[in-house]
Amino acid sequence: MAWSASGLFVATQVDQWDPTNLAIDLTAEDSKVAFWGSSVTPNFDTDTAYNTAPWNSGQSSGAGYTAGGPTLTGTTLAVVSGSMRFDADNIQLDNSTITSEGVLHYWPNKTNRAFLAVWFGGVKETQDGTFLITWHANGIAVLDCTP
Repeated sequence: MAWSASGLFVATQVDQWDPTNLAIDLTAEDSKVAFWGSSVTPNFDTDTAYNTAPWNSGQSSGAGYTAGGPTLTGTTLAVVSGSMRFDADNIQLDNSTITSEGVLHYWPNKTNRAFLAVWFGGVKETQDGTFLITWHANGIAVLDCTP
């Protein structure tokens, strides 16, 4: 099976709200996005962390990219029409030679806890160019809180 969708990791959502209380602050600029190739198959029910299977092999590499990925900046959390919207600044890696099919969003300071994965819809690559991720106009993730 291959990577075929974006999503929020359910175990992280549960642990944010149960007595585990992960104390994740979506507005703090202390999370990262690591780039991944086609070999990863996310399981949104059970995956929990960067550097833990399946997120322990198949990370992208190449000029202009550092393992672990860049830090998300400009993070925001907003309420819009009964939905919680998470967003951040776009990601731009200049002078890069990278092949990636998506990114894993995680917190290094929370035992690498994974929050979400974004699939690009297919393999994207640069050859000594700019790898640009432009997030959706509605944000990186939207949680509909209305019945």
